[in-house]
Amino acid sequence: MTERLMKPRPMALATALFVVALYADIVSGNDVTVNVDSDVHYQTILGWSAMPWYLGISPEVSDQVLDEVIQELGLTWVHWTVPSGNRSNVRCWERANDDGDPHHINWSAFGTESVDRSVTTWVLPFKQRVEARGDRFGLAITQAFHNGGSTGPVPQWLIEDPEEFAEYAVSLLLHLKKKHGVEADYYVICKDAGTPGDNPFSVEVVTRMTKAVGPRLRAAGLRTSILFPECHDANTSWRYIQAAKDDADFWPFVGMLGYHVYGDEAHNSDRGNIRRFAAAKGLPTGHAGSDQLSIDTLYDDLTVGGVSYWSISALGGPGPGGRNYHFHLDGTSFSRGGLFWPCRQIMHYVRPGAVRIDASSDAPAIRPLAFSGNGRTVAVLFNTAPLAESHSVTIRGLQPGDYGICQSVDARPYEELGLKKVEADGVLRVKVPAGAVLTVYPHPDENLPPTVTGWEAQPSFLKTPASELVLSAAAQDAELDRISYSWTILRQPAGAKVMLAAPHSATTSATGLTSPGRYVFEVVATDGHSRVRREAPVNVFAGNQPPAPIDVHNRLPVVVTLPQDTTELRGGGLDLEGDELTFRWSVVSQPAGSAVRLESPGQAKCKVANITTPGEHVFRFEVSDGENTVAETLTVRVYPASEQRNGGESP
Repeated sequence: MTERLMKPRPMALATALFVVALYADIVSGNDVTVNVDSDVHYQTILGWSAMPWYLGISPEVSDQVLDEVIQELGLTWVHWTVPSGNRSNVRCWERANDDGDPHHINWSAFGTESVDRSVTTWVLPFKQRVEARGDRFGLAITQAFHNGGSTGPVPQWLIEDPEEFAEYAVSLLLHLKKKHGVEADYYVICKDAGTPGDNPFSVEVVTRMTKAVGPRLRAAGLRTSILFPECHDANTSWRYIQAAKDDADFWPFVGMLGYHVYGDEAHNSDRGNIRRFAAAKGLPTGHAGSDQLSIDTLYDDLTVGGVSYWSISALGGPGPGGRNYHFHLDGTSFSRGGLFWPCRQIMHYVRPGAVRIDASSDAPAIRPLAFSGNGRTVAVLFNTAPLAESHSVTIRGLQPGDYGICQSVDARPYEELGLKKVEADGVLRVKVPAGAVLTVYPHPDENLPPTVTGWEAQPSFLKTPASELVLSAAAQDAELDRISYSWTILRQPAGAKVMLAAPHSATTSATGLTSPGRYVFEVVATDGHSRVRREAPVNVFAGNQPPAPIDVHNRLPVVVTLPQDTTELRGGGLDLEGDELTFRWSVVSQPAGSAVRLESPGQAKCKVANITTPGEHVFRFEVSDGENTVAETLTVRVYPASEQRNGGESP
């Protein structure tokens, strides 16, 4: 939340320009020159995206994360995954054929509840925030059918009949539109198509499915088009594109060419070919994820791949580490991964509708990007190569006006370096440290509010009798105005008497958190012109907290069809205090005449053998930290061979 206090003061801008002048004076030499040419246009940016998937997130954390990724990181799209597999808390969209008629939708057979929960947790709040900011919300839908993964292979009745596949796809899209008012822009036939041994979605299958889905989309009045082919890597995607290039009945339904970047450069050297083919077809290109995602991947995708749409992959989850967000088990806090701040240097300033323009460097150490929007230029300089050194850079070709300069060095929180006026000659001199992504962005004619870069409690939760923690906040200001902070207590449980030692400091201790329950602190950062508010909720627990079961499912196979007589149960757990966990599987119920055998019931992975009878087999998964035991049940339905192949009875 931002509050305006007063109109900007000319003295503040003059002071900031003076500081930047001092900054410019320390730029010694001009060893690199970057030339920006606004007359040479490349792709138009459609949006920045993420793939949110974790449903166990608390409302407090999801609110904070969604506010930040939209307001600060600048995301505008969701790359949403269709629920899949057989899990304790998720039901896939169409596990068994709804009925024998691919032109009749039997809604009771579809996993609407799991879809609705995912949409209300992530997609709708995301959409509301994007539109409140004044941007256009975008949605791409992807799905996977991994033979050896937790999704399970594609059912035979689905892969063998394009009309059944069309019903599967269109029913989902219609449900999203009718139930939630959300219409997808793009639909992927199969993520990672073409991976050897992983799925049967050859280029012939993908094009056949597309030609069945496309007319049904139009008949249903949906604007959705196909994102093709979103293969495992760029080279496989290019192979699919080449195989389909002469199919005149296929291309009218394709709206974007997309790829993943898994594997090394040898598997992704065809990004340029995809870009050129897409340009000839009048289609945008997009990147949807990578196993080694980095800021350099983004640079290469924007330049070599010419992407208009780029995803940071999975938004985050409960496990530690990761490139994006880690949602802490305390239920109130989160941490950012190493991609957040470098990506912000581009995404926050390069908004949808901006056009990438030509930018060239006379030294390979500095890799530039430039974008034009509303008559102003954003320039981004990458100095991220291994063993990089600091460089003084002269940028030529900027539009005249006031610019802000900021940077993130070695993926650390960004720093504002102040303002600089570009005169009619279009020249700006900056110093780019080693490991930096530095951004030169147009500064508006008004004072910008501070950007809060951190607000947290340490520790992030307490267990009685502990009753003291430290609150800290940090912020940056574009004009380099002095920032002051103020902490207050918004809510505390009955009986608690919290005291703040230094409420008007960036950091203060808080004492008196003596009652179990939820405490909410607020910090206000002000630069003298605007106030920005952030809330820091904290839980105080009484006693050891129970562990959390995670990802309880079965696989290998996911759908058990006789005479297959085994599957593997899998689960995991996380513990707030980091206690050592133990696991146990047991049989809750099984059909009459069935006598399944659990081969390793005390392990997180447990093989089930001797499955002989169709029907529902219910298993219990227990996670214990030594003091508390938490359980979830998993239902595995076993099908007779004819039911899964031909459809009919719904689960």
